[in-house]
Amino acid sequence: MPRWITAWRIERVSLPCRLPRHEALRHIAAGIDGRYQHSLRQHLFAEVDFVILGRAVDDDDIRICAARPHIQNSYRTYLHARLVSDGAGSRLEGHLGWLPSVRLFFAVQVVGLALLWCGLAGFVGRSLLIGSPLVEADDGPFVEAVGGMVLIPLALAGIVGLAALCARLARPEAAHLRAWLAARLDIPAPAPAPIPPAPDRIRPPAPT
Repeated sequence: MPRWITAWRIERVSLPCRLPRHEALRHIAAGIDGRYQHSLRQHLFAEVDFVILGRAVDDDDIRICAARPHIQNSYRTYLHARLVSDGAGSRLEGHLGWLPSVRLFFAVQVVGLALLWCGLAGFVGRSLLIGSPLVEADDGPFVEAVGGMVLIPLALAGIVGLAALCARLARPEAAHLRAWLAARLDIPAPAPAPIPPAPDRIRPPAPT
């Protein structure tokens, strides 16, 4: 499946935490780099690999992302989550994905261009079917409609290609964000799977 399609999906997140809810929130908030909240563009060559941006001022409203200071990417992966009590500890419940505004902008572009192409295709097909005088003209609405039918797929390919490239650039950031969350929430690493014992070799009977 194309990467831009999987990037469009929302990934549900449910992470256990040994810390109480207020302590987990404090650990998350302490890891957010406030220096880059509004000046990331001014630090294009910062000597860091990743910074954590966003906000975590309330356990019901956490929105953070991992970003590389030298890459501007509106399609990076954000975490929208909240902390809920879970026994002696807590649990982070939320989802990873694009910002709602980015998802809406991308959908409007793709759907709008697709509907425009369908409208132009209907106009061209109707003109050819009824033998409209516009078909015989060297310029005019018919020629513009045919040109639009050629250019719109190119524009769609450019939009989808840009989204695919940005999604590819955002994958290391999303991986860093997951690792950062696991460290901040003190999630124990999964135990390695036990190695099954080697089967005993059965020796063939000695020839008599």
